[in-house]
Amino acid sequence: MTIDSAIRIIYRWNSTTDQKLFIFHDRREEIAPYLQAVDEIQRTIGSAESEDERKEADSVIRIAGNRLAEEFRNILKVHGKVNSSLNPNSYTDSTTMTNSGSSNYEVHEDDYVNRNRLSTEAIHDLRSIAVRMNSSGFLDECLKAYVSERKSVIGASLQHLNVEKLSSISCKRLEWGVLESKIKFWIKAAEICFKYYFVNEKRSCDQIFHDLGDETADTCFTDMITDHTIQLFDIAEAISCIRPGSERLFRILDLHDTLSDLLPSIDNLFNSQSSDVLRTKAVNQIIPKLADKANKILLSFGNSLVNEQSPVVYAEPIHRLSKYVMRYVYKLCDYKQTLMRLSLPDLPSMDAAGIVSTSFLLHLDWIIISLVSNLEVKSKLCKDPATRFFAMNNFHYIIQKIQARPELLEVVADDNFNKLVGKFQQARYDYLNLTFDVVLRSLNVERLNKIKVLTFRVSKLADRLKKFNVEFEKVRKDLGKVVVPDFRLVLELRNLIVEMVVTDYTSFLVHIKKVARLEAYVKYSVEEIKSAIHEFFDCNADR
Repeated sequence: MTIDSAIRIIYRWNSTTDQKLFIFHDRREEIAPYLQAVDEIQRTIGSAESEDERKEADSVIRIAGNRLAEEFRNILKVHGKVNSSLNPNSYTDSTTMTNSGSSNYEVHEDDYVNRNRLSTEAIHDLRSIAVRMNSSGFLDECLKAYVSERKSVIGASLQHLNVEKLSSISCKRLEWGVLESKIKFWIKAAEICFKYYFVNEKRSCDQIFHDLGDETADTCFTDMITDHTIQLFDIAEAISCIRPGSERLFRILDLHDTLSDLLPSIDNLFNSQSSDVLRTKAVNQIIPKLADKANKILLSFGNSLVNEQSPVVYAEPIHRLSKYVMRYVYKLCDYKQTLMRLSLPDLPSMDAAGIVSTSFLLHLDWIIISLVSNLEVKSKLCKDPATRFFAMNNFHYIIQKIQARPELLEVVADDNFNKLVGKFQQARYDYLNLTFDVVLRSLNVERLNKIKVLTFRVSKLADRLKKFNVEFEKVRKDLGKVVVPDFRLVLELRNLIVEMVVTDYTSFLVHIKKVARLEAYVKYSVEEIKSAIHEFFDCNADR
């Protein structure tokens, strides 16, 4: 191509007629001739024999540069429309736990790996323009356009993913349910951005601007992505400032896990000098703040158990505190891997426990010990059958929950577990003794044997038998309505009552037969007593 032909091509596309047309969109067959014309003019500038020839070439190349800058921007606009076919509200909150134990808000890779990504053709076109703009000294125009357009695309994508700016003040003011939803959206958005969107953008920058100046591609990527990255990081940092609350711990751990898991991606994305500050912010500021908040919440939860003063509701065999704390402990076990990585604070009053373990395991043991101590205080307010029944059920419930999770059996020190079992057995013993005290005393004939007058002794034995009948019937009616949540405990209690009552009752019947005929006063046979006892207690696991 001659220089004259090249100039004519440049001028033709600068004419009024072709102002609203774009070579790379409307006349793709003209791309090669136009770029060839630009190349020819650039060669002419380098080899011009006269000043006039060079000035004319400079003038034409500036016209071409303006045209190519517009073409560059138009390619970005055409390919910069955000694909909003996915509804972020349709994502599934998976109940499956990840390896670290935290809830996994599923992000399907196939949905995002190429979403809003520049096509191969667009990258090729942008690269062909950038090379020539760089040779002409106009690369800054391309960089400004690229940063501006792609930044808008990413911003629109974040908006579509429901990412909104949040300050620490607004986080503290929002209702927890609203903030929790925002945390879930943040987790999804962070995974999508750092695994897919930002990776694609960095790759595109490298493909378009590589070899066009020192760190040009890295600087372009950093300029384009910094504001959005800081927005994501600032949200996580703001959430780390929320007021402590036991149920908030797990969302904080989800944030901590997500950001920690994304660190390899963040390291790869921000591995240049211009972007290292972003990586440093994640590693040295946000993750430690989230860990610190998790520590404070966990410590606050344990301390709150010591001072918790909710009343005993005897209609509820298992206190709501027991249920809540053991559910919480189970959830902590689900997050075991995460919590074991945290440097948890020292605990009060654990030196005497004789436990050699990790900080997290100590915390679990401490929480369970604190719960048991609280229940002991509640059950010692007065020593009657109801309070001992309460203690028995709740201690048994905790033992069951510990035995059902192998990791909890490993966590709770043998000495502490044995003490808990001892407390349960003592509460069970106290409950049965207090409940059947009058019944069993009516069967005690030790003092009656010292009465010398037979008729008087027979009268007393008859009174005792009548007393037993009345008291046993009372207990029978009462215990038939008493709820014990665990069927195995029901069987255990029935068997113990059989041992207590039937043994004494059998001996009593044998004794009265030796002394006098009192069959008329015998209301229950031994088998009837056993049958009645086996109807004691209503087992309702839902209560």
